[in-house]
Amino acid sequence: MPIRFVTCFLLALSGSARLANAEPANPSGSLSILPSSSRLEELWNEGEFTEGVAVAADGTVYFSDIPSGEGTTGQVHKFDPNTGKTSVHCAASGKSNGLMFDSAGRLIACCGANNGLMALCEILPEGKLKVLTGRFNGGRYLSPNDLVILPNGTIYFSDPRYVGSEKEEQHQMAVYRYNPADGSVKRAISADQVEKPNGLALSPDGGTLYVAETNNAPGGRMTLNAFKLLGDGNLGSKKVLVDFGAEAGIDGMTVDVQGNIYAAVRSASRFGIVVYTATGRELAYIPTETLPTNCCFGTGTEANVLYVTAGGGLYRIPMNVAGHHPATAPLAKGSWVPLFDGQSAKGWTPRGRADRLEAVNGELHLFSTANVWVVSDVQMADFEVEAEVKLPEQAAAKEDHFNSGLGFRLFGETGKPKGYQCEVERESAGKNGGVYGIGLGGWLFPKGAKQTAAMRQKNSGLFRDDKWNKFRVRAVGPRIQTWINGRLISDLEDGRSLRGRFGIQHHGSGGVVRFRNFRARPLGSRR
Repeated sequence: MPIRFVTCFLLALSGSARLANAEPANPSGSLSILPSSSRLEELWNEGEFTEGVAVAADGTVYFSDIPSGEGTTGQVHKFDPNTGKTSVHCAASGKSNGLMFDSAGRLIACCGANNGLMALCEILPEGKLKVLTGRFNGGRYLSPNDLVILPNGTIYFSDPRYVGSEKEEQHQMAVYRYNPADGSVKRAISADQVEKPNGLALSPDGGTLYVAETNNAPGGRMTLNAFKLLGDGNLGSKKVLVDFGAEAGIDGMTVDVQGNIYAAVRSASRFGIVVYTATGRELAYIPTETLPTNCCFGTGTEANVLYVTAGGGLYRIPMNVAGHHPATAPLAKGSWVPLFDGQSAKGWTPRGRADRLEAVNGELHLFSTANVWVVSDVQMADFEVEAEVKLPEQAAAKEDHFNSGLGFRLFGETGKPKGYQCEVERESAGKNGGVYGIGLGGWLFPKGAKQTAAMRQKNSGLFRDDKWNKFRVRAVGPRIQTWINGRLISDLEDGRSLRGRFGIQHHGSGGVVRFRNFRARPLGSRR
């Protein structure tokens, strides 16, 4: 929530304050995106400093209300376009600012300083907060401000400091990249590239990250920048699209399906939503009565409705073009999400006692003397998942019947999960690649001794107890398919189209089961 002039900043913190006595001018610009009759409509104006507008899959619009004092932590409200009513979703939001829903329907929030959580968080359906990352290199973040979520779940978030007396534990303001698969964080943009990052947006083709540089310090830069997004998540060189000079620049942003950028411009002489092309040419201008903070398009029948937060209110205006929502956009071909980074067991949680879960030489090792499931933070509905698995060396004297499993669509937040398991066991058992319904009726394939015998005979010698074996599972709607070392093993329909986490199992017979090259990618529209 930056502004170059202190007087404007104080006015912006007042929901009732106005920077002009008269009504704002009418919107103007290209008819290709802005209908000539469109006007900004006030929906709610009972807040102090609204921000972070985001839309859920059902069309409900969420936004933050940030109090100026340290005594309260703010709220997240939700607006129902069908009823026109606004209600409180999260009564204590930890000074939430930017909001966005990911492809799994989770509401992710940047929670700032000034008695806030200073963390990237998930706001749970019941309104409670769960910290995803609160530190980088041992120090607390400065004040997470805005975010953008990629189709594969990767989150980029900005971390400037505008308000708050908390000790600064980071030596620079930056943009970070958060990996939901393992919880790891990397600095994506440093202060020598962008002095004070604020709003973030992603181009519809997924190839460009837009970053607002909004440095309200004397002589600080006010620019809109584009960074090429590389295949490995790193960023290319910076290109300045718009330079605001001595005026204040941009707060939050969004994009439409044509690739145009909708920016909440806070210049004292001309503030409002300004629409730019991907090269920085202005297309349209939507004046606001108070300083704007953010904007976001609706979904469904309101896909061409632009929602705007400004001052202490929520507004909307119809456009001639639909918005783009990067988190729920289709994944590009071959866009895989790593479930294990080869360096740590972050992102994996035992559901019981596991003697040892660790990363060793690029492998995920699980050792247990008790039956235990370990589940991933990553959830998907329709997907492909791949992993290479190696069983522990067999102790001939014990004639062990080592058993493990690759879980998918696992649900239930505590204890043993329910869902599906792709069987991983000794070759002699004959059920490798079979599908078991955990809490869903048991074996789906093979069923009974006859199917098991036929399966064992057909796949004899395919699985090697002493070698790495590649498992692949594909689940789309009710159909589930499994492969081992390239051969189709199971192909069935269960009649259920579930969604859930991935997991690995150890039956507790001792020995270390190893996993590597563990990855997944969503398929279709159900994520």
